[in-house]
Amino acid sequence: MIFIDTHAHLSDKAFETDREELIAGLLQNGLGAVFEVLCSAEDWDKTALFDKYPENFFFSLGIHPEYPDQLKEENFSRLRGLLAGKKNLFIGETGLDYWWDVSHKKEQSELLLRQLDLSSELSKPCVFHCRNGRDPAVDNAYADLLGFLKKDWKYRPAGKKGGGEAVPGNTRYKKRGIMHSFSGSWEDAVKTLDLGLYLGINGTFTYPRNGELRGIVARAGLENIVLETDCPYLPPQSMRGKRNAPSSVIEICGAVASHLGKTVGETAERVYLNSVSFIE
Repeated sequence: MIFIDTHAHLSDKAFETDREELIAGLLQNGLGAVFEVLCSAEDWDKTALFDKYPENFFFSLGIHPEYPDQLKEENFSRLRGLLAGKKNLFIGETGLDYWWDVSHKKEQSELLLRQLDLSSELSKPCVFHCRNGRDPAVDNAYADLLGFLKKDWKYRPAGKKGGGEAVPGNTRYKKRGIMHSFSGSWEDAVKTLDLGLYLGINGTFTYPRNGELRGIVARAGLENIVLETDCPYLPPQSMRGKRNAPSSVIEICGAVASHLGKTVGETAERVYLNSVSFIE
């Protein structure tokens, strides 16, 4: 079995003391690739940390919604150039986050729209971040983000699987990207899948009170998910309070397989094929 962590932050300072040792261990224990996410202009050059592993690390470059001050023309000019790199697969993580501060909704929306324009211009898929406010009835980031994507996102992938939008249960089309750390409702999931995105499933799947997410994954099916860790954040239940790492994707895979009544092998194979479709 080969696993791919589709969302990691190994460039984070949490890994400064043992990054090389940790990566070596990962590659020896079944992790075939990591999608490293660098979502601040200050971090884009950190792809160099992984130059020793050209076959194993791929990148997403973008501006996270928590950095509205980076809405500058020079940043987008630089990002456009960097995204020409073959290993820079995605734009992101971009999106909307209403949890910490709702005073910058306008700036977050502008950041998102600029990155959607780049996605369309450069034919690059996206990694989206979406987090509702503490009162989703008032600050519903999913409703706003999905509305922007339906109206303003023009990118359509092309390739051996064809191009276009995907619907739940339909694997004809190549996906347009990933809704990272999905935490919405089933209705949000349907709209996300209709837009041709995978649901990014991580350690939160294992949390005792997250039955809603487990139900959503069961309804969406393996063909519509990818696995991620978001390390060093969001460790699975067995590691709560500890630093997360890409190796946790194996435990997450086991939890998903158990919940769906499938073997770890068939679960790993399906989500691997989903993930590697972005590399091919």
